[in-house]
Amino acid sequence: MTDESVGGESTRRLGTQDLHVHTNMSDGDLSLEELVGVANRLGVTIGVADHVSSRNRAMFVSDRVRLEAYLDTLDAAPVLRSAELCWCDPFGSEIAESLRGQCDYLVGSNHGFPLPDGTFASPWWRELPTPWGERPQELMEVMVRNLCDMVARMPIDIAAHPTFMPAALLAIEDDVEAWWISEREDRFIEAALANDVAFEISNRYRLPHDRFLRKAREAGARFSLGSDGHHADQVARLDWAVAAASRAEVTDRQLFYVER
Repeated sequence: MTDESVGGESTRRLGTQDLHVHTNMSDGDLSLEELVGVANRLGVTIGVADHVSSRNRAMFVSDRVRLEAYLDTLDAAPVLRSAELCWCDPFGSEIAESLRGQCDYLVGSNHGFPLPDGTFASPWWRELPTPWGERPQELMEVMVRNLCDMVARMPIDIAAHPTFMPAALLAIEDDVEAWWISEREDRFIEAALANDVAFEISNRYRLPHDRFLRKAREAGARFSLGSDGHHADQVARLDWAVAAASRAEVTDRQLFYVER
């Protein structure tokens, strides 16, 4: 539940749409029918954004035949149609523009980013490989540059779990603002605004942090709420995301909200 207004502006829509959920058509546990059942019980409209990517050909929607079947399946269900595209994935880049006319919105995610030496880094690194253990701030800088490129180059509407960062960095310093310094926040916010990309408030990962949300809201950014739900106990659960949006004084006017 949310307050009905902040500063006289409505907040009635906060928590009514979960725009980032997954089915067993990619790496989720639930069938589409089961997913709809969970969402209906909780009174939340869901947007299915399964992984459309060649990064995991066996598990993800990784070719045009599977993509066509995926979209047909969503079209027959009472859900919003979306897809989660991976930054630096060739298949996502190839089909992104054509997907825009077939989906209600598109989600983009940083699931890996190129390093200056041509190798790839993972935002899920728990240990930093050589030489990045001695250059952690430089790694963070490369990641932020990639995030800015992602929102500028990909034809997406929402940046999912936007400030997610390697656990290896937080093991060095657990203060997120030591990595997301103000200048980096400002650059990412500016890039998203310039390309009309909304920031997801992720219930699963509990981010972005409050300072980022507040600055983005003050700059005029828009926000979506997403569970990134893969399991029954995650789907359409938005309590943390609603609370974070409320702390940042996000109202209906700043929400990325899909009308049907």
